[in-house]
Amino acid sequence: MLGSDVNLPIPLLPAVPLFAAMGALSTVLVNRNVSVFHDGLRPIMPSLRSGEMSRREVAKISFALALAFIWAFGLPYSVGFVIPLIYLIYIATDWIGVSLPADLERRWWQGGTNRAGILGSILLGGAWGAGLALALHFLARGMDSLPVPLAEGTRLFTEPVVQAFFLFPVLTICYHYGLKAGMWAFGLSTVVWFVATELELTRPSVWAFGAALLLMLVFLVREARASGSANDQVPAGWLEEPSAAGDAPAWATEDEDDDAEDESAMFARNVRRIKRNLPLIVVLAGLSGAAYNAGVVAMDPFSAHLYAVHLVVPAALVMLMWAFAFLPMKFTTAVVTGTMATGTFLEPVVALPMPNPYVAAAAVAVLRIVEVYCLLLVIGWIERWPNIREVADVMRTAIFQVMEIGFLVGGALAAAAWAGQWGVAAVVAAWFFNIKAKAPVMPMSLGAIAALGVGVVVNVFAAIGLNL
Repeated sequence: MLGSDVNLPIPLLPAVPLFAAMGALSTVLVNRNVSVFHDGLRPIMPSLRSGEMSRREVAKISFALALAFIWAFGLPYSVGFVIPLIYLIYIATDWIGVSLPADLERRWWQGGTNRAGILGSILLGGAWGAGLALALHFLARGMDSLPVPLAEGTRLFTEPVVQAFFLFPVLTICYHYGLKAGMWAFGLSTVVWFVATELELTRPSVWAFGAALLLMLVFLVREARASGSANDQVPAGWLEEPSAAGDAPAWATEDEDDDAEDESAMFARNVRRIKRNLPLIVVLAGLSGAAYNAGVVAMDPFSAHLYAVHLVVPAALVMLMWAFAFLPMKFTTAVVTGTMATGTFLEPVVALPMPNPYVAAAAVAVLRIVEVYCLLLVIGWIERWPNIREVADVMRTAIFQVMEIGFLVGGALAAAAWAGQWGVAAVVAAWFFNIKAKAPVMPMSLGAIAALGVGVVVNVFAAIGLNL
């Protein structure tokens, strides 16, 4: 049997102790500048370490990032009878960790400043995690007991994307390899979808996804081979701009070599810094793996939906796409900054198919060790085949656009379940109002937030005896 049974709303056991432990340890790692979750915060951590930026300045940036992600993405897809997103834990602990004092020139146990920072991290991070688990559990119970129950309908937010996620590789092919290639990919996926339907296979969208992904990999390998052949056939000197005065002077070449050596030495030094803190990084990874497998947190809304209905392999495949899209960026920032990414999207890929949370914890812990020791190796591969990074960048755009449209449709479906045709009209109106207001709400979250607003309105009307 793959994965674990999912109970919704998330049960207080094991959610509360897991959330508390993850919150406490992740806050400690952020406080010590070891591991950070948000990709926008990680690049400024060296400035905090060197003293170029104060903790107050970094905390201000972190708070802005955390607030935007929590209310506009993490929370709307974490309420009701769904698996909540891990963003709610780690985005907040990023802010708590950078806000608390720390003397990074000394060991964590040395000096009152460090001891205060560690103790505060454990208490505040743990309290945030435990409180979050309690709040989400009882909020879902409350939503289910309203005059117009909302908890069950929140699952509709992600239903369209669950059916359309095969478009991730299709749109990636279209953006990177052109419209004609994208249309071929869509056509192939459609044929596979119909064949799977005819054969009565479960979830035709999964088989369509597999076909599109395979085609994308074929394009990627062909591009990599063509790029490698071109570099082999052209003499090395032809790849460089000719100098007007002939060959470049020796001192210029030596400077370039010195810069490359300095950069390599810096990368190696940063990776050594991460390795020194590997034990705690591995423990946090194990806790995350257990939580993913137990179904009390998820990395994204639609893999959460798939896993909740026990479609374990499709959920892992979705996360594999996320990993491909984000891994180059996360590994690069880790090597450049000396601060590891708290999550690399590979953890759910490994954790979800495991038979129980204990095995998942061990497997993800091993994965994190392998990731850390392969940082420089993977960066070398990315530099050797830059098309991997280019396709990954395009894939992020494709994923976000499918989510944006799919979640808008999902919000309309949920609003229709709660308020009929008026609910759909309200979500569409909210979309245009948001555009007119210059998008104060993240478009990816607009559908869910508008639908929840519809749910509030219909319950207020129901309380005073009015029904739509």
